[in-house]
Amino acid sequence: MSALAVPVSLLLLAQVEMDPMTAALQSRGMVLFVLVALVILSVVSWVIIGSRAIALRALRKETAVFRGQFAELLKTADLTTAAEHLGKKHVSLPHTRILATVLKELHQLEVLGPLREEDLDSLERAMRRTAEPLVDDLESGLQLLATTATAAPFMGLFGTVWGIMGAFGGLADTGTILQTVAPHIAQALVATAVGLLAAIPASIAYNGLGRIVRRLVTDLDCFAEELLIQIRRRHLRSKD
Repeated sequence: MSALAVPVSLLLLAQVEMDPMTAALQSRGMVLFVLVALVILSVVSWVIIGSRAIALRALRKETAVFRGQFAELLKTADLTTAAEHLGKKHVSLPHTRILATVLKELHQLEVLGPLREEDLDSLERAMRRTAEPLVDDLESGLQLLATTATAAPFMGLFGTVWGIMGAFGGLADTGTILQTVAPHIAQALVATAVGLLAAIPASIAYNGLGRIVRRLVTDLDCFAEELLIQIRRRHLRSKD
């Protein structure tokens, strides 16, 4: 009997042995639903990571070019001339839209009379109204990455817990430990692994892309402050 016990045990182990891909493909019910949701979430996250990384990198380079050209133009031209020259080259740049908003508001204020110090508050509010949707565009997609990084591990854990509950439910029905419990536990653990695979890249990308966005927003704020300084120097003093 003892001689036959070892081969039988090995046979049972061979029957329950499976790789993670096989375990995932054999998942059923809630575990399968969690796996599908995590895979979809991961694919969407990677699409966002790729598209936003390309867009933000290009935007950062264009911003550097714009800032250099703008500084050079201001040495020999006024804000209106600089806006007309750069607006054609950098149509989609947030800085260009801020500049256009400022000049439009400035023109409306000067129609009413000479520019006063308190009119700068109106210009600042106009810039803030324009900047808010622009910042939202810069942050587009980052919230989903943050959600994936936060929720995916818990979704995988939920699938794992559910799968283990099903495994012990089958154990209660059949009484066979190895053949019943092992496949369900393998499928359940795959859910946790997939959750981590979805969460880790999303977390890294969220931090990296968020850092680029913060730098762009900071540069946009600095540009707005520089515009106010230029208007104060060129328009307020000229009225004195």
